[in-house]
Amino acid sequence: MKKEISALDLYYLVKEFQVLIDGKINQVYQNADEFLFQFHVPSTGKKMLKISLPSLIYLTNYKEEFPDTPPGYCQFLRKYLKNTRVRKIEQKNFERIIEITFESKDKILILIIELFSKGNIILCNEDYKIMSPFKNQNWKDRTIRGGTEYEFPPKQINSSELSEKEFQTIIEESEKDSLVKILAMDLNLGGIYSEELCFRSKLNKEKKEFSKKELSALYKHFKELLEIKLEPNFCDEEIFPFNLLMSEQKDREFFETFNQVLDEKLTNKTIKTHKETQEKKKTTKTDKVLEIINQQEQTIKGMGISADENQKKGEFIYEHYEEIKDILLQMNKAREKLSWKEIKEKLKGNKKIKSINEKEATITIELK
Repeated sequence: MKKEISALDLYYLVKEFQVLIDGKINQVYQNADEFLFQFHVPSTGKKMLKISLPSLIYLTNYKEEFPDTPPGYCQFLRKYLKNTRVRKIEQKNFERIIEITFESKDKILILIIELFSKGNIILCNEDYKIMSPFKNQNWKDRTIRGGTEYEFPPKQINSSELSEKEFQTIIEESEKDSLVKILAMDLNLGGIYSEELCFRSKLNKEKKEFSKKELSALYKHFKELLEIKLEPNFCDEEIFPFNLLMSEQKDREFFETFNQVLDEKLTNKTIKTHKETQEKKKTTKTDKVLEIINQQEQTIKGMGISADENQKKGEFIYEHYEEIKDILLQMNKAREKLSWKEIKEKLKGNKKIKSINEKEATITIELK
């Protein structure tokens, strides 16, 4: 199952996110590193955007369970973003960064979503001064914390805006040892798209050197890839945003949008895992309750036996009350004049008094 999105994934997704433009935020939810932004979009209705840090974002039709009391950062986002409207959604410099501009009657706010490394969500004012990040972070070349100016990571190659000459120069001057690696790493396309591009161009992905004509054809297919009409599918536990021609076509499920693929596969898996966890907890809780009930039943049963025994003892003592009273009276009188040693001597052979415990000052008697 896909665990992160590439820069090109995000390029496709942001096109679909444009449906949120002019949408008003109704609510924000948070559960640990997962956030759900609920919008009302004019003429469309409710839309929900899910962010699962560090590396996933997509539109969803499913609202999962969230804590009754929202975490602190969720409360912060609610305070500033609720009832604001989306004015712009864009990917920054073909990186795994999304910038969403919100507007209300008196302010403009910018929400930056970083989907790399440990991931982050940062709310800034219109001058990019950080109001508060979800996580404070220190990088070698920048720091993310409240009160500082937000800085984007050092600018990388914006593959989506490369001219044919720039595209060819990067491939020709790369230190990578194969075309597929150059496309995946130097041009930030990721492994799946690089494989697809090599296939569409009919070029050996393990080679590095190509003619100008071959590189020109490669660039043409690259530009087509950026503008391709998506035919999302799900196959072999991987998510692809279009129908990969090199893959077998059996056992495919087709969807209308890339977001729908992510939502159906990732959210359904999350819901399934959540239900399994809840069922396991429920079973464990039931087992514990049954164990307690069993223990209580055994205790009650034992108490019943003890009660019967005590009742019999009480009845026996009552029947021999006078006899017991007389023995105790004589023992008390003897203790006034004699020591325990002398009393024991006098009681030798007594059939009713079986023993004397000097330390506890008790006697054991046997009655029939």
